[in-house]
Amino acid sequence: MRRSRLRRWVIIGLSVTGAVGGIVLAAWMLRLGWLVGPNNLLYLSTLGALLGLLGGLRRGSTIARRLDGLLERAAAVPPEAVLAAGTGATVGLLITVLLNNVLAVVPGFTWLWSLLIAVTLVTASAWFLVVNRSLFAAARAPGVFDTQIGTVPDRGTPKLVDTSAIIDGRLVEVAEANFLDGRLLVPQFVLHELQRIADADDPLKRRRGRRGLEMLDRLVNQGRVPTEVIDDDPAAAAVDDKLVKLCVTRGADLVTTDYNLHRVAGLQGVRVLNLHQLANAVKAPHLPGERLSLDIAKEGREPGQGLAYLEDGTMVVVEGAAGRVGSTLDVVVTSSLQTQMGRMVFARLAEPTRQRGSVTDEA
Repeated sequence: MRRSRLRRWVIIGLSVTGAVGGIVLAAWMLRLGWLVGPNNLLYLSTLGALLGLLGGLRRGSTIARRLDGLLERAAAVPPEAVLAAGTGATVGLLITVLLNNVLAVVPGFTWLWSLLIAVTLVTASAWFLVVNRSLFAAARAPGVFDTQIGTVPDRGTPKLVDTSAIIDGRLVEVAEANFLDGRLLVPQFVLHELQRIADADDPLKRRRGRRGLEMLDRLVNQGRVPTEVIDDDPAAAAVDDKLVKLCVTRGADLVTTDYNLHRVAGLQGVRVLNLHQLANAVKAPHLPGERLSLDIAKEGREPGQGLAYLEDGTMVVVEGAAGRVGSTLDVVVTSSLQTQMGRMVFARLAEPTRQRGSVTDEA
C-alpha cells in the first residue's frame, strides 16, 4: 500500500517537473528569439508534463521501490545515531561561524575558504559523534516500549509472513508476548491465497481459510508489532517462490511453519523463523526418572505400546500400556527424542508404591 502511494507521488512529481522544465525552456527560447508568441509557454509546459507522466508510468514502480527501500533503511537507523549526527553538524557550524569572524580580516580569505572550513568541520564533528554515539544511548531507552501507546517501535528486520504461519495462529500470541521486532509484512498474493482457501469447496480447507482470515485480522489489530499488507508481486509462478524472492529483495526474514519452504529459503540465504521450532524449543524438558500421570489415548504402532499426550501436545510412548487405553496411569520417563516433527518422550509403567503398614511389611 505504501509503495502504491509512493508510485502515485512519483508520477505527480515527474509531471510537475516536466511542466516546469517546459516553461523554463520556452521562456529561454522566447528570450533568444527562437520562438514567438506566449502560447508556446503553454504548449511546451503541456509537452513537458506529458513526458513526465509517461516517464512516471513507465519507471514509477522502479523509483517507488527504491524510495521504499531508502525509507526502510532510514527507519532502521538508530535514533542515537541521528541525534549524534545532528549534534555534530550543529557544533561544526557554530565553530565555523566563530572562525569566520576571526579569519575575515585575513587577506585572501574568501567565501570558498569559508565553505571549505564549514564542510570539513561539519563532516568531522558529525563523524566523531556518530562513532561515539554510545554517549547518546540514553535517548533510545525510553522508546524501547511505550507504555501509554502499548506498541514497540518500528525497528528491526522486517518479516514476511506466509499462509501456513497465519493459519497456524500462534504468531498472534508470539507477537503479543513481545518476542518479535520490526514489521510483519503480508503480501497481497498471500492474502489472495487465504481468500481462495476460504472459498474452497472442501469443508476442511474452507475452515482453515476462514481461520487464517480471522488470525490475520487479529494480527493486524494486535497493536504490539506493526503489520502491513504490501503490493509486491515478484515474477514467479508458485507462492513459495514469490515469498523467497521477496525476502531476498527486501532483506526480510521469513515466518512460516512449512518445513520444505524453510529448507528452500534457508538454502538461498534467507533467515527463517519457524513457529514449530520455537514451540519445540520452549517445551519443558522431561528427564529420565521423572514420574508423570497420563491418560492412555490409544495403542501404539509397536506391540505392547500405548500412546499418551502431554498438555503441550508432546506424544509419550508408554511400554506395556497397550491394553490400558482409556486409563490414567503413573509412568516413569526413560528417554526423549527430538525429531523434525517435534519431541517424543518414551516411558514405562511405574512400579506400584508400597504402602507403610501393609501386610507385606508386617510379614
